[in-house]
Amino acid sequence: MGVVRFPWGLIKLFYPFGLTLLDAVRCFSLRHIIIDTDPGIDDALALMLAFSSPELKVEAVTTVPGNVNQDKAHRNALKLLEFLGVEDIPVARGAERPLLRKMRDAEDVHGETGLGNAILPEPKLKSDPRGAVELILEKADALGKRLIIVPIGPLTNIASSILAEPKLPKMIGGLVMMGGSFGLTPYGVGNVSAVAEFNVWHDPEAASIVFNSGAPIVAAGLDVTTYPDYRLSLARFEEMIKKGTRRAKLVDSLCRSMAERSNGFSLHDPMAMSYTIDPTMFKTEKHRVDVEIKGELTQGMTVIDRRPLHRARAEANAEVIVSVDAPRFLGLVTRRVLGEG
Repeated sequence: MGVVRFPWGLIKLFYPFGLTLLDAVRCFSLRHIIIDTDPGIDDALALMLAFSSPELKVEAVTTVPGNVNQDKAHRNALKLLEFLGVEDIPVARGAERPLLRKMRDAEDVHGETGLGNAILPEPKLKSDPRGAVELILEKADALGKRLIIVPIGPLTNIASSILAEPKLPKMIGGLVMMGGSFGLTPYGVGNVSAVAEFNVWHDPEAASIVFNSGAPIVAAGLDVTTYPDYRLSLARFEEMIKKGTRRAKLVDSLCRSMAERSNGFSLHDPMAMSYTIDPTMFKTEKHRVDVEIKGELTQGMTVIDRRPLHRARAEANAEVIVSVDAPRFLGLVTRRVLGEG
């Protein structure tokens, strides 16, 4: 899943219509995306990043329970889009709970509302009458391979869409997800257990369906999102928020508690969104990923068998991000989250 190449031979077709070369390039490289999210502090930053990126055309936002329940996640998505002045993007409710398990939130990390200490007005923006699965399938049918789905929460809605339409993985361009802990760097360990990352752990059956669906998948896991060089330092956070803009004040109220508690914070969901914007900043490896759904101590573990003979025989089902160009990544996130282009 790389950058779409611009067909230079078609430049002459654009000038009669008053388009610049940059306009033409953007027409051919635009990524149509659906964001599936459980906002969530870092989800909020990812949404701010996405809607400030001219490389992306957000076709829809769908909400999933995870960091908070569905009611809060959906309300937060509406609040954030309204804050950003986005009025023409459908926002649809998804599942109420994981496929087979009870709902378990992460409010101890993200706060009671899911948005840290941020207080946003109740949204006037209305929900789309369609459900998440219906909307995903409609967009997939309309856009086909041009559509990339970006799940930055548990994979319940995506698995449900695949169960409703098994052809979906072959219809779309692929998935760029935040999830998993793959043991490919020293930081590839769990955050909700010794071995499991929250999004996969929350609904491991859904994650297993998605990884085994045949869809092209790129995964940003804890191996890189928690890597110290790729975290937002407290000093850089202070530089961001001292600008005092409307967006900077929101970032401050969203992230201050987390930043001070952890001496900065990891940019989990913004990393997946950044890959969607510019994959040239990232190095990936192809692996066979399986999800543990039964283990008492290992539920939600994303398992990669790195034994040489087994790896040679196993068919890879995902590209896992293993390194990032830190200056470019951090620069992109900090500028665009603040709406600075």
